[in-house]
Amino acid sequence: MKLICAVCLSPNSSDHSKLFDYLFSKVEHILYFYPFAEISILGDFIVQNQLWLSSPLTDHSGELAFNFTILHDLQQLVQHPTRIPDRLGDTPNILDLFLVL
Repeated sequence: MKLICAVCLSPNSSDHSKLFDYLFSKVEHILYFYPFAEISILGDFIVQNQLWLSSPLTDHSGELAFNFTILHDLQQLVQHPTRIPDRLGDTPNILDLFLVL
């Protein structure tokens, strides 16, 4: 069984804890009933993480996203910047996550 979850958060969204708690519960639920399911979670999560996503900084939501992936042994498939700088001072970074189990 293959399952795909698409996520697109509003830039005004501020409760990433609730999002990752929800995703956590759904992944656990799916794996309980279908232990060999292939799960993909993709989209724009509006998170920043210096080491993992080549962002200029790491915010709380970036830490939550990183911890979520570690907890579920997910892998980030996007390895190159998806945002190309268009203003002076901007840096390339990865805007999108494509997490697979």
